[in-house]
Amino acid sequence: MPTPSGGIQVESLGPDLFLFRGASYDSGSLVVLAGADVLLVDGLASVADAERLRQTLVGEWGKRVVYLVSTHYFSDHMAAWNLFPEAAVLAHENALQTFWTEDYRSPEEAEHFRPPTFLLGGRLVFSWGRFTLEIFDNSGHTSGTLNVDFPEADLLHVGDTAVGRMAYLHYSSAEACDRALSRAQSRGRGRILRSHGPVAGGEVLASARGYLRNLEHAVRAARAGGHPLARIPIEECLPDGPPATDFETFFHRRNLASIEKRGLFVEAA
Repeated sequence: MPTPSGGIQVESLGPDLFLFRGASYDSGSLVVLAGADVLLVDGLASVADAERLRQTLVGEWGKRVVYLVSTHYFSDHMAAWNLFPEAAVLAHENALQTFWTEDYRSPEEAEHFRPPTFLLGGRLVFSWGRFTLEIFDNSGHTSGTLNVDFPEADLLHVGDTAVGRMAYLHYSSAEACDRALSRAQSRGRGRILRSHGPVAGGEVLASARGYLRNLEHAVRAARAGGHPLARIPIEECLPDGPPATDFETFFHRRNLASIEKRGLFVEAA
Protein backbone atom coordinates (compact mmCIF):
# COMPACT_ATOMS: atom_id res chain seq x y z
CA MET A 1 0.00 0.00 0.00
CA PRO A 2 1.23 3.57 -0.68
CA THR A 3 2.90 5.63 2.02
CA PRO A 4 0.96 8.70 3.22
CA SER A 5 2.56 12.09 2.66
CA GLY A 6 2.38 15.42 4.43
CA GLY A 7 4.08 14.72 7.76
CA ILE A 8 2.15 11.62 8.83
CA GLN A 9 4.08 8.38 9.35
CA VAL A 10 2.76 4.89 8.73
CA GLU A 11 4.13 1.62 10.03
CA SER A 12 2.89 -1.80 9.01
CA LEU A 13 2.36 -4.06 12.04
CA GLY A 14 0.93 -6.82 9.86
CA PRO A 15 -0.78 -7.26 6.48
CA ASP A 16 -4.00 -5.81 7.91
CA LEU A 17 -2.69 -3.68 10.77
CA PHE A 18 -1.17 -0.20 10.33
CA LEU A 19 -0.10 2.49 12.77
CA PHE A 20 -0.52 6.08 11.58
CA ARG A 21 1.39 8.65 13.66
CA GLY A 22 0.56 12.30 13.20
CA ALA A 23 2.82 15.35 13.29
CA SER A 24 0.78 16.78 16.15
CA TYR A 25 1.89 15.36 19.55
CA ASP A 26 3.02 12.12 17.81
CA SER A 27 -0.57 11.01 18.41
CA GLY A 28 -1.52 7.77 16.71
CA SER A 29 -4.37 5.96 15.03
CA LEU A 30 -4.33 2.18 14.66
CA VAL A 31 -5.91 1.02 11.40
CA VAL A 32 -7.36 -2.49 11.50
CA LEU A 33 -8.53 -3.86 8.16
CA ALA A 34 -11.24 -6.43 7.50
CA GLY A 35 -11.41 -6.60 3.73
CA ALA A 36 -12.65 -3.23 2.51
CA ASP A 37 -13.74 -2.16 6.00
CA VAL A 38 -11.70 -0.34 8.63
CA LEU A 39 -11.78 -0.11 12.40
CA LEU A 40 -9.75 2.73 13.92
CA VAL A 41 -8.41 2.80 17.47
CA ASP A 42 -7.90 6.48 18.37
CA GLY A 43 -8.06 9.31 15.88
CA LEU A 44 -5.02 11.62 15.95
CA ALA A 45 -4.66 15.12 17.41
CA SER A 46 -5.09 17.58 14.56
CA VAL A 47 -7.51 17.97 11.68
CA ALA A 48 -4.56 18.23 9.28
CA ASP A 49 -3.28 14.81 10.38
CA ALA A 50 -6.78 13.36 10.33
CA GLU A 51 -7.39 14.66 6.80
CA ARG A 52 -4.25 12.86 5.61
CA LEU A 53 -5.47 9.69 7.33
CA ARG A 54 -8.83 9.94 5.57
CA GLN A 55 -7.22 10.67 2.20
CA THR A 56 -5.02 7.61 2.55
CA LEU A 57 -7.73 5.21 3.75
CA VAL A 58 -10.58 6.38 1.54
CA GLY A 59 -8.94 8.19 -1.37
CA GLU A 60 -5.89 5.95 -1.92
CA TRP A 61 -6.71 2.59 -0.39
CA GLY A 62 -10.43 2.64 -1.26
CA LYS A 63 -11.51 1.58 2.24
CA ARG A 64 -14.61 2.34 4.29
CA VAL A 65 -14.25 3.29 7.97
CA VAL A 66 -16.95 1.51 10.00
CA TYR A 67 -15.93 1.73 13.66
CA LEU A 68 -14.02 4.29 15.73
CA VAL A 69 -12.76 3.03 19.09
CA SER A 70 -11.69 5.64 21.63
CA THR A 71 -9.21 4.53 24.29
CA HIS A 72 -10.02 7.68 26.26
CA TYR A 73 -12.07 10.71 25.33
CA PHE A 74 -9.38 13.38 25.22
CA SER A 75 -9.27 15.72 22.23
CA ASP A 76 -5.70 14.84 21.22
CA HIS A 77 -7.06 11.46 20.08
CA MET A 78 -10.35 12.52 18.47
CA ALA A 79 -9.52 14.72 15.46
CA ALA A 80 -10.68 12.09 12.95
CA TRP A 81 -14.05 11.41 14.55
CA ASN A 82 -15.96 14.13 12.66
CA LEU A 83 -14.30 13.20 9.36
CA PHE A 84 -16.01 9.80 9.38
CA PRO A 85 -19.64 10.68 10.25
CA GLU A 86 -20.85 7.35 8.85
CA ALA A 87 -18.76 5.40 11.38
CA ALA A 88 -19.92 4.47 14.87
CA VAL A 89 -17.91 5.67 17.89
CA LEU A 90 -17.34 3.19 20.72
CA ALA A 91 -16.15 4.72 24.01
CA HIS A 92 -16.00 4.04 27.74
CA GLU A 93 -19.18 4.71 29.70
CA ASN A 94 -17.39 7.62 31.43
CA ALA A 95 -16.30 9.17 28.12
CA LEU A 96 -18.23 12.42 28.50
CA GLN A 97 -16.99 12.95 32.03
CA THR A 98 -13.45 12.32 30.78
CA PHE A 99 -13.78 14.85 27.96
CA TRP A 100 -15.01 17.66 30.17
CA THR A 101 -12.28 17.16 32.79
CA GLU A 102 -9.53 17.73 30.21
CA ASP A 103 -7.93 21.02 31.22
CA TYR A 104 -5.17 21.41 28.62
CA ARG A 105 -7.48 21.39 25.60
CA SER A 106 -7.26 24.29 23.14
CA PRO A 107 -10.40 25.89 21.63
CA GLU A 108 -9.54 24.30 18.29
CA GLU A 109 -9.20 20.87 19.87
CA ALA A 110 -12.56 21.27 21.60
CA GLU A 111 -14.13 21.18 18.14
CA HIS A 112 -13.03 17.55 17.75
CA PHE A 113 -15.86 16.54 20.05
CA ARG A 114 -18.49 14.13 18.81
CA PRO A 115 -20.92 12.23 21.04
CA PRO A 116 -20.19 8.51 21.31
CA THR A 117 -22.51 6.10 19.54
CA PHE A 118 -21.99 3.22 21.97
CA LEU A 119 -20.80 3.29 25.58
CA LEU A 120 -18.99 0.32 27.09
CA GLY A 121 -18.74 -0.68 30.71
CA GLY A 122 -16.79 -3.88 31.27
CA ARG A 123 -15.57 -5.78 28.22
CA LEU A 124 -16.54 -6.55 24.66
CA VAL A 125 -15.14 -9.37 22.51
CA PHE A 126 -15.84 -9.54 18.80
CA SER A 127 -14.33 -10.69 15.52
CA TRP A 128 -12.89 -8.22 13.03
CA GLY A 129 -11.13 -9.73 10.04
CA ARG A 130 -8.66 -12.30 11.36
CA PHE A 131 -8.65 -10.73 14.81
CA THR A 132 -10.62 -11.51 17.94
CA LEU A 133 -10.54 -8.11 19.64
CA GLU A 134 -11.15 -7.68 23.32
CA ILE A 135 -11.98 -4.13 24.37
CA PHE A 136 -11.97 -3.81 28.13
CA ASP A 137 -12.21 -1.22 30.90
CA ASN A 138 -8.75 -0.39 32.22
CA SER A 139 -9.39 2.90 33.95
CA GLY A 140 -6.39 4.45 35.66
CA HIS A 141 -4.98 7.27 33.58
CA THR A 142 -8.57 8.52 33.46
CA SER A 143 -11.82 7.19 34.90
CA GLY A 144 -12.86 6.30 31.36
CA THR A 145 -10.02 4.37 29.73
CA LEU A 146 -10.37 1.37 27.44
CA ASN A 147 -7.58 -0.96 26.34
CA VAL A 148 -7.77 -3.11 23.20
CA ASP A 149 -6.17 -6.56 23.03
CA PHE A 150 -5.20 -8.21 19.75
CA PRO A 151 -4.08 -11.74 20.74
CA GLU A 152 -3.42 -12.82 17.15
CA ALA A 153 -0.96 -9.92 16.74
CA ASP A 154 0.59 -10.24 20.22
CA LEU A 155 -0.41 -6.58 20.60
CA LEU A 156 -2.09 -4.61 23.37
CA HIS A 157 -3.22 -1.00 22.88
CA VAL A 158 -3.04 0.67 26.28
CA GLY A 159 -4.03 4.22 25.34
CA ASP A 160 -2.29 6.64 27.70
CA THR A 161 -1.99 4.06 30.49
CA ALA A 162 1.72 4.38 29.72
CA VAL A 163 3.10 7.68 28.39
CA GLY A 164 6.51 6.99 26.95
CA ARG A 165 8.22 4.82 29.59
CA MET A 166 6.38 6.50 32.46
CA ALA A 167 2.85 7.16 33.71
CA TYR A 168 0.99 10.46 33.70
CA LEU A 169 -1.11 10.94 36.82
CA HIS A 170 -2.49 14.44 36.36
CA TYR A 171 -6.05 13.10 36.08
CA SER A 172 -5.78 10.26 38.56
CA SER A 173 -3.67 8.80 41.35
CA ALA A 174 -0.47 6.82 41.34
CA GLU A 175 -2.35 3.86 42.83
CA ALA A 176 -4.98 3.86 40.07
CA CYS A 177 -2.34 4.23 37.36
CA ASP A 178 -0.31 1.36 38.81
CA ARG A 179 -3.36 -0.92 38.96
CA ALA A 180 -4.07 -0.20 35.30
CA LEU A 181 -0.46 -0.90 34.36
CA SER A 182 -0.59 -4.16 36.31
CA ARG A 183 -3.77 -5.24 34.51
CA ALA A 184 -2.12 -4.44 31.18
CA GLN A 185 1.00 -6.40 32.16
CA SER A 186 -1.11 -9.43 33.06
CA ARG A 187 -2.05 -9.77 29.37
CA GLY A 188 1.53 -10.79 28.67
CA ARG A 189 1.72 -9.17 25.25
CA GLY A 190 5.07 -8.73 23.56
CA ARG A 191 4.04 -5.57 21.73
CA ILE A 192 2.57 -2.54 23.46
CA LEU A 193 0.98 0.35 21.61
CA ARG A 194 0.45 3.64 23.41
CA SER A 195 -1.66 6.54 22.14
CA HIS A 196 1.53 8.50 21.43
CA GLY A 197 4.63 7.14 19.75
CA PRO A 198 5.70 3.85 18.18
CA VAL A 199 5.06 0.26 19.18
CA ALA A 200 7.23 -0.83 22.11
CA GLY A 201 8.01 -4.00 23.99
CA GLY A 202 6.26 -5.12 27.14
CA GLU A 203 9.07 -3.63 29.21
CA VAL A 204 7.53 -0.15 28.88
CA LEU A 205 4.79 -1.21 31.31
CA ALA A 206 7.33 -2.38 33.88
CA SER A 207 9.23 0.87 33.36
CA ALA A 208 6.10 2.94 33.98
CA ARG A 209 5.40 1.08 37.22
CA GLY A 210 9.02 1.56 38.29
CA TYR A 211 8.75 5.26 37.49
CA LEU A 212 5.77 5.58 39.82
CA ARG A 213 7.59 3.84 42.67
CA ASN A 214 10.71 5.95 42.20
CA LEU A 215 8.64 9.12 41.88
CA GLU A 216 6.92 8.51 45.19
CA HIS A 217 10.26 7.86 46.90
CA ALA A 218 11.78 11.02 45.38
CA VAL A 219 8.80 13.17 46.40
CA ARG A 220 8.90 11.93 49.98
CA ALA A 221 12.66 12.49 50.18
CA ALA A 222 12.35 16.00 48.76
CA ARG A 223 9.65 16.93 51.26
CA ALA A 224 11.65 15.47 54.14
CA GLY A 225 14.66 17.53 53.08
CA GLY A 226 12.69 20.70 52.43
CA HIS A 227 13.54 20.68 48.73
CA PRO A 228 11.21 21.89 45.94
CA LEU A 229 9.43 19.08 44.14
CA ALA A 230 9.87 20.87 40.82
CA ARG A 231 13.62 20.17 40.98
CA ILE A 232 13.27 16.38 41.06
CA PRO A 233 14.96 15.24 37.84
CA ILE A 234 13.28 12.64 35.70
CA GLU A 235 16.54 10.67 35.74
CA GLU A 236 15.91 10.02 39.43
CA CYS A 237 12.56 8.43 38.61
CA LEU A 238 12.92 6.54 35.34
CA PRO A 239 14.33 3.02 35.72
CA ASP A 240 17.57 2.15 33.94
CA GLY A 241 17.31 2.44 30.19
CA PRO A 242 17.67 5.02 27.43
CA PRO A 243 17.91 8.70 28.37
CA ALA A 244 14.62 10.46 28.96
CA THR A 245 13.03 11.99 25.88
CA ASP A 246 11.78 15.57 25.70
CA PHE A 247 8.27 14.11 25.62
CA GLU A 248 8.81 12.20 28.87
CA THR A 249 10.51 15.16 30.55
CA PHE A 250 7.57 17.40 29.67
CA PHE A 251 5.04 15.08 31.32
CA HIS A 252 7.33 14.45 34.29
CA ARG A 253 7.26 18.18 34.98
CA ARG A 254 3.49 18.15 34.73
CA ASN A 255 3.41 15.25 37.19
CA LEU A 256 5.49 17.21 39.70
CA ALA A 257 3.25 20.27 39.37
CA SER A 258 0.16 18.10 39.86
CA ILE A 259 1.66 16.35 42.90
CA GLU A 260 2.41 19.73 44.46
CA LYS A 261 -1.02 21.16 43.71
CA ARG A 262 -2.99 18.09 44.81
CA GLY A 263 -0.85 17.12 47.77
CA LEU A 264 -0.16 13.59 46.55
CA PHE A 265 2.08 11.17 48.47
CA VAL A 266 1.46 12.86 51.83
CA GLU A 267 0.07 9.86 53.73
CA ALA A 268 2.33 7.76 55.88
CA ALA A 269 4.85 5.66 53.98
